[in-house]
Amino acid sequence: MGTTTTASMGVETEGLLAAWHEGDEATIQRWVQPCLPLLLGVTARLLKQQDHRELVCRDTLLLAWRNLPELENHPRPGQWLYGILGSRLYSQLLALHGSQTGVQHHVEVLTETKGTVANTPTGPRPVALAGEALAAMANRIPPEPPSQRLLGKLQALIQAEIDQRQAPFTPTGERVYPPLFDSSLRLRMWRSRAAFQLKESFKRRLGRPIEDALFERWLDDRSGSAWLEHQGLPRRSVEAYFGDKLNLEIDPASLTRGLDFPASFPDRRLRRKVSNIFLWTGDWDLATPHLAETQRQRFIRDIWAHRLDLTASEGYAQLTKALAQGAPLRSHHQGVLLNSEDRILTFLEQYRLYMEDMHCFGFKPALGKDSLGVVIDRHGDMIKSNKGLHRIAMAQAIGLRRISVRVRAVHQTWWEQHKVNARGRQAIEGMLTALPAQATRMD
Repeated sequence: MGTTTTASMGVETEGLLAAWHEGDEATIQRWVQPCLPLLLGVTARLLKQQDHRELVCRDTLLLAWRNLPELENHPRPGQWLYGILGSRLYSQLLALHGSQTGVQHHVEVLTETKGTVANTPTGPRPVALAGEALAAMANRIPPEPPSQRLLGKLQALIQAEIDQRQAPFTPTGERVYPPLFDSSLRLRMWRSRAAFQLKESFKRRLGRPIEDALFERWLDDRSGSAWLEHQGLPRRSVEAYFGDKLNLEIDPASLTRGLDFPASFPDRRLRRKVSNIFLWTGDWDLATPHLAETQRQRFIRDIWAHRLDLTASEGYAQLTKALAQGAPLRSHHQGVLLNSEDRILTFLEQYRLYMEDMHCFGFKPALGKDSLGVVIDRHGDMIKSNKGLHRIAMAQAIGLRRISVRVRAVHQTWWEQHKVNARGRQAIEGMLTALPAQATRMD
């Protein structure tokens, strides 16, 4: 993008992207200092309370920092930051006014601008909150000086993002978030990570080559094919064969059921087996709870419902109660120890910010360590599996319109109904055309 400079960026785009990659705090401050007053000036037009305005602007710049590489390919870099601000403003106003109609009326009265823009991750929003409109507004109204409290908080948050790049790994390979990490977790995390890497290495070096060789024989309908199909077909080989063709784009609201693995697979040996195969037999799809009733869904909905004040949430109450009882949440899998009220609030804030990011930028398939997994039941309907349960809860809580999911397994009965007499390659290729009609394939 060359050396584009805009009022909203404060520094050359090229230099800002370099600072992001290098974690250069000085350049970051040169970016924050000129654009923060402009953002505060715009929010002062639409929000009465200073703490609301500061939170919206703080989130806007933090979300911009997390997504800064996207700026490189944005057609209008001067409006990019204001597009994030518009999304964050809409979320705040929605929490304050309770409905899209209420927000629309509020914005139209204050801006004297009518109309909506429909092309957003969650549906229609007031056109006055579009990036172009807010950028124009910033040129007409006076800026507002930021408080030292806001500057200090924003600096600490961005520094935490930079520090995370060098933070320890969780057992499954993600970096811990430094403000929530405690050194007492390090040894157990290291042991779990070593065990995880050993298991993955075994799969990669021995398990996968054997699975792939057997799957190739099945594709060609060679000797032993019937036995391998009866065993369920190796899931990883099926996924490698199809690549992205097993990825579907769906309305998250259409996904209403989830798997309870202990209920669906009471036998632990079978429970371990199904994670490695693509064809599942039995009645596992009959005992499926409604996603809305699961603990993760309640936890996420609670955060979103109380996003204006997370200390009023049930999650905050439960975590502070555990802290008071001397049993704070400790998770070496996440690299988290919530041994103070500040840490509890930071923990909940991370989930809230993830939802704000999704609210602005839509669903990002590559952001989680695993694709959102679904399985196909005997009737051809989708059931959420155990990959990405928090993310699907977030998408549903904020009203996201589209997400991408990956088919991890199908019911043996459904498979038999659709393959008919086909075998091998012809059978599995035909399966793709029979996947749920409400989904759009992402190949």
